[in-house]
Amino acid sequence: MSARRLTASAVLATAALTLTLSACGPDGTTAAGQTSASPSAAGSPAGSVAASPASPGASAGSGAGGGAGAKPIAAGTPSPARSTARPSAGAAKGGGDTSSDAYAYAHPCAGEQVKVTAGFDAQLGGTKRLIQVTNTGSAACGLSFYPLVAIDNSATIGAGSGPGPVETVQPAVSTNLGDGQGYPLQAGKVAYAVLDLDPSHATAGASRLYNEVSVIASTKLPNAYTVSTAITEQGGSPGNPYVKSPFLGRYSDTIADASGDATPGR
Repeated sequence: MSARRLTASAVLATAALTLTLSACGPDGTTAAGQTSASPSAAGSPAGSVAASPASPGASAGSGAGGGAGAKPIAAGTPSPARSTARPSAGAAKGGGDTSSDAYAYAHPCAGEQVKVTAGFDAQLGGTKRLIQVTNTGSAACGLSFYPLVAIDNSATIGAGSGPGPVETVQPAVSTNLGDGQGYPLQAGKVAYAVLDLDPSHATAGASRLYNEVSVIASTKLPNAYTVSTAITEQGGSPGNPYVKSPFLGRYSDTIADASGDATPGR
């Protein structure tokens, strides 16, 4: 399944929501091809359908590769939420300890340093999808507060899809982020984020045409590191999952915390 191009939302692109220092890997090299932030589709509210309706649950998947079809990620809806921000003292200098949060803030995760999976997890229920980002490197690195996520109708994207707009919907996110600088991911550790495709569990006005979740681990990573995962019927949910006003939680240390943060109004 081919990767998709994602662009950062207005919310994730602001200085308060992104890592503040240069995008370099643990060896000090600069990550090439960084995505630049661009505004979401004109007039589209957060979590709104950009074209037509949606589809089914998601299977775990990982991979990387470039793709055509730019997909803006809409700004989130402000709501109070549990803070995952870490202390920011000393972040500007980065410190010399490669396991410290300060070092992570000063060294955004490189694409080769992280492994991304996204898919259904039975403990979360039928509408939620679990995103996991593992630091496979030997030093801490920094993620943005959220992954970049788009929910797509794959038939409208890529070679052979024909003319017409890309059909995609972007989840709303909390903007109550505290004073942190993102999520510091230690070597060998996993960051969790949860996407709820339909927090209301309602079918009226919901869409069933969308069949793919596309993820980039951090706003600092280029489009080549997009991971695309099919949305399919799983977990005994009735038919294919619906997409309606999806919501994305922030990165957390545990699946339980990530799931709780994926609740509008938290």
